Amino acid sequence: MRLAVAGKLERIRRRAARVWLGIREWCGDRAYERYQEAQARRGGGAAQLSRQDFYVAQLEKRYSRVSRCC
Repeated sequence: MRLAVAGKLERIRRRAARVWLGIREWCGDRAYERYQEAQARRGGGAAQLSRQDFYVAQLEKRYSRVSRCC
């Protein structure tokens, strides 16, 4: 009986973790981790940006373009 309950709790925990990851992806909170993973895949020993520098670079990228809303 305890194993069945433990199995259900583990499935709930995994689903909750997937939902949380989806929320982080949707709001952009995981962007720095994805950047680090991409840099690790590329290799080459290129210097990585710090979390703060990455955030500033993303803001500059977002707001340096002309807005054509009207």
